[in-house]
Amino acid sequence: MAGGKGYMRETYQDTMTICRWCGYPDLFITFTCNPKWPEITRFVQKSNLRPEDRPDILTRLFKLKLEELMRDLKERHLFGRTRAVVYTIEFQKRGLPHAHILLFLHREDKFPEAADVDRIISAEIPDPTESPALYEAVKNSMIQGSCGDLNPDCPCMIDGKCSKKFPKKFNERTTIDGDGYHVYKRRENGPTIEKDGKTIHNGYVVPYNVDLLLKYRAHINVEWCNQARSIKYLFKYINKGYDRVTVSATRSNNGSQDPNQIDQIQQ
Repeated sequence: MAGGKGYMRETYQDTMTICRWCGYPDLFITFTCNPKWPEITRFVQKSNLRPEDRPDILTRLFKLKLEELMRDLKERHLFGRTRAVVYTIEFQKRGLPHAHILLFLHREDKFPEAADVDRIISAEIPDPTESPALYEAVKNSMIQGSCGDLNPDCPCMIDGKCSKKFPKKFNERTTIDGDGYHVYKRRENGPTIEKDGKTIHNGYVVPYNVDLLLKYRAHINVEWCNQARSIKYLFKYINKGYDRVTVSATRSNNGSQDPNQIDQIQQ
């Protein structure tokens, strides 16, 4: 069955086969539906509804934009010639769909050096004077949130630390650490964002691509991932399947009991 445990396991094995054929994936992209897209806003205002009241509209529009994103990656070669693309669509607890995408590039179009990564990935707040549209897009879609010392009660906080490891450390230039992971450029003297009375700096910015963010105006996290240590994790992550629950049904010993008097919580 599509979406079942066996199906996702087979999909994971297919992805590993693709990796064996064309090498490691180069970019890991997460694309999340934005309920504030103008197409959605115009539609729900006519019926005096909220975006979450029409999950069917959210899903249909997200699928259309995801197909356009796939054309940007595969046909228009936004990041270079594409050899393969693997993606899965999941739904957040709020009902918003999001896609996890792995992009395999041609060997001549890869980004082997840290300086090459800076051409396609940014992790800084842009100058609001020079790029006002990009500044607003980053402010609305690419800020992790005020966690850490700014808000110890943030949902992402576990044992006094952000589970996503925000805020990130400042760096004057993009480097590669000892484990082979990129540490993106996040300068300390860059512009800031005022949000909910908090001053947000570059340490809270989720890495993004300028062209994709300006076009889709949604949360689009772009990460460089061409190294061996994270491959199996990424493949299992995008094929982990949907959230599951265990449900049990019991019958009351007293068959004549009023169903309205049954303690459903206890049962």
